[in-house]
Amino acid sequence: MQPRQTQRQDPERPLGLRFVVDAINAPNPSSSWSALTEAHGDPLLGELATQQEHVHAAVHALRSIFEIQDPGQAAAKLNQLLAECSTQPELAELPDGRWALRPSLTGTSTAATTLTRVGAFALATWLSERGRCAWGLCEATGCDRAFIDEGRRAAQRFCSTTCATRTRVALHRKSGAVADAGDTTATE
Repeated sequence: MQPRQTQRQDPERPLGLRFVVDAINAPNPSSSWSALTEAHGDPLLGELATQQEHVHAAVHALRSIFEIQDPGQAAAKLNQLLAECSTQPELAELPDGRWALRPSLTGTSTAATTLTRVGAFALATWLSERGRCAWGLCEATGCDRAFIDEGRRAAQRFCSTTCATRTRVALHRKSGAVADAGDTTATE
């Protein structure tokens, strides 16, 4: 599966949230590392060393945060990751002249370290902006893709409209089959 192209790209650094989601959802993030960094605006990061077991561990650590829905638990886990990877924020000027607070990638020598720094910082920032765990893993049967909840109303439960529709149709068919079975026994 190819990483999803995003609308907004920052040529200075990978987009934190979308970069992390695409890395977590990639079938083999260590082998697609170069394509992920290219798609998210920083092809130079694609040249970093990618040891499969370390990248897998970073993906696992970040994915475990997507399972957490309690803000206190998420904050504790994110603070632990931020401390482990010594993430220091820095102000960076974007190509359009705006300023953004980003994790420092100075001294980053591996894909796993970079992914952990960018991921933990992006998720911590998202939690602080939203005030809730605005993320999750898809609830559709047979899908466990990570997603970022950008909605303003009810919490998002699915990674895409495709999964949401498939789940609704299956539920409708199931309720229709139950209703049909109920009608048959009621007439006997």
